[in-house]
Amino acid sequence: MAMKATITVFLFLSVFELNTSFYSKHYYVDRYLSWSDAQDYCSWNRDVLSTANHTELQALSAYPRIIYSWYWIGLHRDASNPNLWRWSRGEEATNVPWAAGEPGNQQCACVLTSSSNVYDFYCKSQIPFYCMSYELIVVPQESTWEEALQYCRQNYIDLAILSSDELMREAKDRSTQALTDDVWIGLRFLAGHWFWVNGDDLGYKVWSAGGELQCPSLDQRCGVYDRTQNAWRPTDCERRLKFLCVKKPLN
Repeated sequence: MAMKATITVFLFLSVFELNTSFYSKHYYVDRYLSWSDAQDYCSWNRDVLSTANHTELQALSAYPRIIYSWYWIGLHRDASNPNLWRWSRGEEATNVPWAAGEPGNQQCACVLTSSSNVYDFYCKSQIPFYCMSYELIVVPQESTWEEALQYCRQNYIDLAILSSDELMREAKDRSTQALTDDVWIGLRFLAGHWFWVNGDDLGYKVWSAGGELQCPSLDQRCGVYDRTQNAWRPTDCERRLKFLCVKKPLN
């Protein structure tokens, strides 16, 4: 039993390791724009305003070129539900490192560099911002899930994380090149939960008709994107499939 627990912990840490290519997908823009103009600036470059967890926000805030106290990130209040906040690509925002007493009554979010905490902010304020590049690519070689994970991390950024409608549409477009129904994505069941390979929980969910398995058998613990259903599906981690990686940005 002790040996099995050790193996599980080791596998968990190796899958959800800190992404050392973090700086390759976020870049600071030293222009003073409103939130919507900053979002437009990023989209003109086929990017989005950055999404980041607290650890990443701390790293961004320490960037030596930042001379202003605040910067925009891609977090905004949902227009139809004022109690809900969303990231730039449409996924619901969870575990946001809000400052004490936040959010208040403003519609957009920014980060105070000295604390790396998130504040809601007047959207027309003119401050700098971070953009993030995030593009998917099909790798045509057939690999197990763990082999696909290692290949993506060695050659690109990571296995694909499909956490919004926009990313699902991109996955559908890209996966047509695979010429197979299933491709690996960065979805894994470990320690009683389904996770993305960056450690995020599943706020946004697009499971196939079978639904999310709460206690899957050992041969149903890795996730694929099924392009025929445009949905996720659990399957055997030892299958050899083509896979979707997050591609390194060109900038």
